[in-house]
Amino acid sequence: MTSNNSYSVEDLALKAEISVDTIRYYQGLGLIPPPQKNGRRAIYSKEHISRLEEIRKLAFEGFSLRQISLLKEQASYENTSDDLKNLIAEDAKTRSLSRSEVAEKASVPESLVALLCDNGLLQPLFDDEEPRFDESSVSMVEAGIAIANAGVPLEELVSLAQYHSSNVNEVVDRAIDLFEEHIKEGTGVSSEKELAVIMKDLLPPVIRLVAQHFHKSLLTRSLERIDGRNKTILSNALIASDPENLEVTCEWR
Repeated sequence: MTSNNSYSVEDLALKAEISVDTIRYYQGLGLIPPPQKNGRRAIYSKEHISRLEEIRKLAFEGFSLRQISLLKEQASYENTSDDLKNLIAEDAKTRSLSRSEVAEKASVPESLVALLCDNGLLQPLFDDEEPRFDESSVSMVEAGIAIANAGVPLEELVSLAQYHSSNVNEVVDRAIDLFEEHIKEGTGVSSEKELAVIMKDLLPPVIRLVAQHFHKSLLTRSLERIDGRNKTILSNALIASDPENLEVTCEWR
């Protein structure tokens, strides 16, 4: 250790219980300030220890490094997680898209996006004077158009999606009940911090499970309903699409 108030990168890593490579990675991202220099030697201070503790705390609460980096241009290192939540909300609003921007990115008329919104298929992030959407709304519109271009009339696709939307709430409510009974109450978790971490870990596998189950059910029912002279052709088409290697992914960015 260099002194009571200054540290080498190795001592800082030991004090913060992280690796030297992690410290340098954080420094490269601008998450911690650069060290002072004593010749060719880098000297770190208690400020760096405090900042690393803050990063660890926020990461434990479920915030990504990118989100934590929003703090660096806003204020001092005494920011709380509430400050960060506000910054993330502001950042999300800044990066969000208007209805016309969603239409432009998806290369569709704005009237089509309006139709999807009116039928509850696109949910805005913010519903102020003008609704705002995230980037996933663009991919949803593009997916709908791809299905329509394959020959499914758009109005029938919208009707099917409405039916799904009106019936999926029951499944969602039962899933929430399971979470409440077996995770929140069953494990005794009560703090917002612990719940945030659990939810962040659980959501991707839950979404993958639901998507993969729908995928399997769709293929099974399709094969069951194939009959007559088209049976061989359609069966071969499904097999040729190699459904077993279709991988559903879901992860935090």
